[in-house]
Amino acid sequence: MKRIILGFALALTIAAPAIAQIVDPLQSEELIKKVINEPGTAWTFYGSGVTSKVIKDPDIPGGEAVRVTISQKGANPWDAGALYQVLKPIKTGDVIYFAVYLRAPELKSGETTAMPTMGVTQQDSPYAPIAVSDARIGNQWGVYYAAAKAITGYPRGKARVSVQLASKKQVIDLGPVFVLNLGPNYDIGTLPHN
Repeated sequence: MKRIILGFALALTIAAPAIAQIVDPLQSEELIKKVINEPGTAWTFYGSGVTSKVIKDPDIPGGEAVRVTISQKGANPWDAGALYQVLKPIKTGDVIYFAVYLRAPELKSGETTAMPTMGVTQQDSPYAPIAVSDARIGNQWGVYYAAAKAITGYPRGKARVSVQLASKKQVIDLGPVFVLNLGPNYDIGTLPHN
């Protein structure tokens, strides 16, 4: 895990634009200690028409991703998706920060596809959003974010990462995912956003 975290932090340090007011917690040795998942690619999947396989890629931290093929569009974007465990509890008011490597490898250069909802949600029904966002991704690796203050608390095992994949027939590569709990006093306005 430490190699993935340090590799991710180094990759972001090299690739991140120099914007003084935005601070990426994954570039901070102090803040990266606040991770509340096991960073990596231990994704699980649900929904019909979903197949996945592990791929190797030296361009991302850890050198591994999961290629997911969605063979049919769902009636809803959430009819198929990817899930990832959050291991620690979240308290009301905590700033939760989510970052994930994504790409859509079959798109042509310049094309993008919508990722309608991704981030940290409640584990069980009603699957309330904790820190979610949407994004447009291309055929090259990018890091995509979500951040929010938790409006309620979640005991250990009651929060998870969720990425909705059934918005269309597509192929998505899911790289390492990181969830950090930055505590109740972190300035959410200084975090990167999509």
